[in-house]
Amino acid sequence: MKLYIAEKPSLGKGIAEYLPGPKSKGNGFIQCGSETVVTWCFGHIFEQEEPDFYTPDDVPTTPKGKKKWRFEELPIFPEQWKKRAKDDAKAQIKVIRDLLKKASSVVNAGDPDREGQLLVDEVLEELRWKGPTQRIWLAALDEQSVRKALASLKDNQDYQNLRDSAESRARADWLMGMNLTRAFTLRNSGAGVVSVGRVQTPTLALVVARDEKIEHFKPKDYYVPRINAGFWATWELREDFEGVDVEDYLTDRKAADRLVSRAKADGKASVKDFTCAEKQQQAPLGFSLAELQKVCSAKLGMSAQNVLDAAQALYEEHKAATYPRTDCRYLPEEQHGDAGQILSGLAKAGFADLVKAADSNRKSAIWNTGKVTAHHAIIPTGSMQGSMRPAVAKVYEIIVRSYLAQFYPPYMYRAIRAILTCTGEDWKATANIPVSAGWKAVYGMTDDDNDDTPAQPIPALKKGQVLTVQDADVQAKQTKPPARFTDGSLIEAMSNIHKVVVDEAAKAKLKETSGLGTEATRASIIETLLTRGFLERKGKQILSTQAGRALVHALPKALTDPVLTARWEDALSSVSEGRVTLQQFEEAQRKFVVRMIEAAKATTVAVGQTRPTSGAGRGKSSAVKTRGRMQKVGPSCPACKKPTIILKTKKGDAFCKCEGCQSCWWPDKQDARKLGTKWSEKKT
Repeated sequence: MKLYIAEKPSLGKGIAEYLPGPKSKGNGFIQCGSETVVTWCFGHIFEQEEPDFYTPDDVPTTPKGKKKWRFEELPIFPEQWKKRAKDDAKAQIKVIRDLLKKASSVVNAGDPDREGQLLVDEVLEELRWKGPTQRIWLAALDEQSVRKALASLKDNQDYQNLRDSAESRARADWLMGMNLTRAFTLRNSGAGVVSVGRVQTPTLALVVARDEKIEHFKPKDYYVPRINAGFWATWELREDFEGVDVEDYLTDRKAADRLVSRAKADGKASVKDFTCAEKQQQAPLGFSLAELQKVCSAKLGMSAQNVLDAAQALYEEHKAATYPRTDCRYLPEEQHGDAGQILSGLAKAGFADLVKAADSNRKSAIWNTGKVTAHHAIIPTGSMQGSMRPAVAKVYEIIVRSYLAQFYPPYMYRAIRAILTCTGEDWKATANIPVSAGWKAVYGMTDDDNDDTPAQPIPALKKGQVLTVQDADVQAKQTKPPARFTDGSLIEAMSNIHKVVVDEAAKAKLKETSGLGTEATRASIIETLLTRGFLERKGKQILSTQAGRALVHALPKALTDPVLTARWEDALSSVSEGRVTLQQFEEAQRKFVVRMIEAAKATTVAVGQTRPTSGAGRGKSSAVKTRGRMQKVGPSCPACKKPTIILKTKKGDAFCKCEGCQSCWWPDKQDARKLGTKWSEKKT
């Protein structure tokens, strides 16, 4: 029997649909004919053991039975890593174990990335499978893509480096998170847990730095002299001009006024140079996940996580788009032949008018096999299953229009540039006049749209031609601070970490290789920081909280520096490419953790922790201040007699938590002034 093990039920059902033979559903699997079975995980069904597993049995315990955090046990370095079955996955693990006993071969059907590779591999390792194993690589779940992938299974051993890369990442996150969170919390004079993460901490530092830059920003007045010679032309700034500062702003109002006064008095301007050239602009490249999140954040106001969820639904549920967790914006040239079929499917999906004007033979810059990484850009499949939720449909439309734009002509425009001379100074005017909408028609622009054209278009001019200065003025302006982060712009900053680096050599290297986190993890990192109260949302903006700022300022720069973490991501890429081993990467992480624990011992920390209550990052009014913010007070804890605080679950249900022993209770249904069932007892 051949056993397919998928990452999740939806993926398993998508594969089973196109396997030969009659289908019959079992408990946690699908039988396909007599010799093939498809089963599945629910994401990771095994997880790393907790630190308590590796520490001595004589460590004192808390009232909850957990071992106390002490420097004596740090660093916690597993001699042999152990994983345990998740409680809610034990039934499905038994299903997989029983099926493996009957299997003659296995197919790893994890998502086509490093995490998907490990997710199924670790199941096989924990259940001690030693038989032949293949890998199916599914870039999309439409019928054509699945059948093509089924016909080209690979040896799972070919993906060992990818598995090791995911394992390296998981161990690095555990080593840093478990050890350094404990170390800095033990040095914290506040009541909060000092949560430290390999990616989350430098991401938080990005937001803190941006917020503080905005708050410390002092606007600067500057001036822009202009003349009107039938069209407005702006003075060409000179560094040696009196009144121009080191940042190349004209900050002297009197100097600006003198320029326009002399221009008015002279009354003439001669044409020093004039160019009018027809130019073209190709359609934007396809979507990586980061680019899709950026666009959807700007156009739809969606969070990064919501965009990922929508893209994942398009891939898994609706079979309407390709694999979403990609960092690539290109397509392999070999797939260009599929364009006609995809366009035909899009015509049936409601885009017939746009498809009619598309040319499936056109090859834009998106088709470049040499620039395709493990996954190509996110594109529609031309297929569709089920009914989409409104938010998913909006993301789908953005993906579809991006793909359709590749089969339209370039956007054509006339670029006009005029340099005038008046009183010995140069004055410049530019304009871009649309000629042909090309691919912009996909987004609603027509040939008649002149949105980039000034109110007074620049006429054809000849060099040496003399024009009359009809008017002159000075525009008073102010410098502006950088914008607050949104989901989209924070994802972009994480993806393009080189933009925040000052050192030019490091900037060049990081531009080629590095990002902060990966396409698959960035959204969840932001949500984690929101959930823990270190970030908060205000409309579309993402801001740091006081606790978030205190945390960043308390930690060593090595933990908050985004560049260092980006370089760790480079090292993980080296593991996936076989240039660095898992053991070498882990050893480097262990040495780093040791240094940071020593740094913690010499550090004094004073960090509280904000607590969001309903919706990531949203606070609430309250009665008492605890862990850095105000919280509603609940009944006293019967164990340690300290007051509880009232929080909410993800579903919005209220519960009480003791700030002393960390125990949790549900409120009494008859009397809100009393505690009801203890949380652990109710779950049992």
